[in-house]
Amino acid sequence: MNLEMAKNIELLVVDVDGVLTDGSIVYGNFKDDYRIFNMHDGFGFILWNKAGLKSAIISGKSSHALQRRARELKINLVYCNVKNKLKVFQSILKKFKINPEQACYIGDDLLDLAVLKNAGFSVSVPQACEDIKNCVDYVTQKDAGRGAVREVIEYILKAQNKWQSLVYYYAV
Repeated sequence: MNLEMAKNIELLVVDVDGVLTDGSIVYGNFKDDYRIFNMHDGFGFILWNKAGLKSAIISGKSSHALQRRARELKINLVYCNVKNKLKVFQSILKKFKINPEQACYIGDDLLDLAVLKNAGFSVSVPQACEDIKNCVDYVTQKDAGRGAVREVIEYILKAQNKWQSLVYYYAV
């Protein structure tokens, strides 16, 4: 990862299916589908919030599980059923008065391509399609839905010298 890029990040924006989850969707007899979220990724967002940074989700789909998880993690903005992710990304930047260079985007598929090319720090997961992995600044070591987002959060917080104070907060 590029340390200089990470130092200036104030906003983390993530895709959901294939990033916060492993990309699987379970359909049952009820009206909603089910997602499995990783606790390490979730705690990463708690640390991100504690560091005073902003977060957003841009998803091509919607589910009650996603809405619930986003509320629990206090994600600042959540956009679902999005077809044009770049347009939404630009509106998020405008809302927070943040330049693209100050935003990290994590995505995994072609719907994320335009945003990845416009974010200051673009990240993907090992399961992403090749076109995505070839255009990003970093591909995580951890798998989608298995701590990849936490990996990125830790890296950025360490680059900004915010990590140790968070560790200390939990150590005492």
